[in-house]
Amino acid sequence: MKLLFLLFALLCSTGTSAQRPDTLPQPDTVKRPCAAFVRPPYLRPGDTVGIVTPARKLSEKADTAKVRERFASWGLNVKFAPHFFDREQPYFAGTDLQRAADLQAMIDDPGIRAVVSYQGGYGSVRLLPLVDLTRLREHPKWLVGFSDVTMLHLALGRLGVESLHATMPGKFRFGADEQADAIRSDESLRSALMGLWTRIDLDPHPLDCPGTAQGRLTGGNLAIVCSAIGTPEEPDFDTPAVLFIEEVGEHMYRLDRMMQQLERSGLLAKCRAILVGHFTDMAGARHFGVDDPYDIIAHYVRPLGIPVVFGLPAGHEDPNVALYMGREVTVTVGDTGASIEF
Repeated sequence: MKLLFLLFALLCSTGTSAQRPDTLPQPDTVKRPCAAFVRPPYLRPGDTVGIVTPARKLSEKADTAKVRERFASWGLNVKFAPHFFDREQPYFAGTDLQRAADLQAMIDDPGIRAVVSYQGGYGSVRLLPLVDLTRLREHPKWLVGFSDVTMLHLALGRLGVESLHATMPGKFRFGADEQADAIRSDESLRSALMGLWTRIDLDPHPLDCPGTAQGRLTGGNLAIVCSAIGTPEEPDFDTPAVLFIEEVGEHMYRLDRMMQQLERSGLLAKCRAILVGHFTDMAGARHFGVDDPYDIIAHYVRPLGIPVVFGLPAGHEDPNVALYMGREVTVTVGDTGASIEF
């Protein structure tokens, strides 16, 4: 009887130990950084790009014919997603399921070499539980866009897939509206898709911080970067990272609050370098007592002792130059200006 009791106690002890949280297999989530990044192949004449609307619905004045002509002038074909022009929802270009299905179809289609968001707005985050982005590690292709598309860039960064922060067809300008800065935005997108975009050189800015650093480029729209903190899409700063930020239409006090969040979360202190893009149509300057949004950002980033570039022409105004997200970049800042090498 004593022997039976000892065997029973041993079995119970073993069973209990097997259920301890520290011995259970941990789920394999996108929170875990990938060891190696995948670079999609660059486009060649004759390739096809797929255009989706993962967020806000299009304006009735959207000129898709001219968009097709612009890509054709680059030697590229265009395929619009089935719900691309859906206007039945009050705000979104179709339901979440419809937009997710469009995005997944473009990702899965072997004839599509790049997936381009027509415009931003809000809504890409709602698609994350509904799409399988891991297919882009298996069959990589460029995902292109900015603003709201930042959330997709962050998700791909966690999966270890490079993507392209760049202007979108909804921002293309035609005819009399096609000024030099808009042309520069479009040309940088074309060059980046073709693999010809290797370096950005900038004039010095009085708030720049000198130095040289290397790291993988992450970030995008500041509000969306902050909203990703604590989620599976939170940028990975445990490996060397260069943070890019831009913003549009925010109040100065909200900008300060977002910078507080980056600082207090500990993420800001982990950056190897910081690139500060356009901060467009910021409001509340008189009320907050700060005229220039760069002054707010400088308060947080200049004491870090790392290279900081102000005035990077990327964000919600032209020129909006292309940036390879997830790419290891070299940032150099000196008396004569700054450079970013991809």
